[in-house]
Amino acid sequence: MSIYDVFSGGGRAFNKEEWAAAKQEQRREAYELIDNTCAEIAADGGAFQRYLDVQGHFDRYSVNNAILVSAQMPEATQLKDYASWKQSRVYVDKDARKITILEPGKEYQREDGSKAVGYNAKVVYDVSQTSAKDRQQPQEQRTMRELVSAMIDASPVSFVPVDDLELPAFYDSSQQTIFIRTGLNEEQLFVSMAKEVSVAVFDCKHKESRDSSEFKSFCVAYMVSSRYGVDTKGFSFDKLPKEYEEMDEQGLKGELGKMRDVLGEIQSDMYKSLEKNKPPKAKGQER
Repeated sequence: MSIYDVFSGGGRAFNKEEWAAAKQEQRREAYELIDNTCAEIAADGGAFQRYLDVQGHFDRYSVNNAILVSAQMPEATQLKDYASWKQSRVYVDKDARKITILEPGKEYQREDGSKAVGYNAKVVYDVSQTSAKDRQQPQEQRTMRELVSAMIDASPVSFVPVDDLELPAFYDSSQQTIFIRTGLNEEQLFVSMAKEVSVAVFDCKHKESRDSSEFKSFCVAYMVSSRYGVDTKGFSFDKLPKEYEEMDEQGLKGELGKMRDVLGEIQSDMYKSLEKNKPPKAKGQER
């Protein structure tokens, strides 16, 4: 007798073709949702800002996946598939909202001989839809001094405080220096630094001038600021640049991808700085 006899009774045979067709339909729907949401993002400042909120929080997600999350559950904070939640001894609610994202599949060869990676649809759930929703860990609070110090470490150029600067901060590409006006409050200081560090990263690492990167840097500064709970009331996306409204889907995703890359570079360097300079725990906290 086989141990698999315990599974007998009532079930129907697995149909591989039917399963593959369902997965293909799920993938088609995901790409259709990306297309529709891209059109909305380009035309509506609110949708654009929702995308930035998601990409800022899930900075390692691809543009496509950030678009998908912004369309399905922009308030999501922690996403895992069913098996991953179960492995953590967390159980998904019976009526949980499903969120479809895309994950890399197998590499394949195109007709022209070039190689590409296919993507498969994957269902994930936010922590708010699980048994862990009432025991989420609060985000670690950072002081403004810590954040400003981390932004300094993330900058590819040096800073010089000055008294008579017209703007809160300004990156001078000819001198490879960011000038900072003295007398700013802490949040003004951080936001203005985040904007000009983004301009400097675009210039130094991606060879994009201020004229080309101005709006993208504004968006990166918003994402970094919102990620760390810095006041973002000074940001407005009510009216997007005209060129964004006129972009096709690939052009828009290309611009969003550049923002994501610079965001990732700044976030990574800030994280390393914050961890390196983290104050040691008291003995009682180590238990």
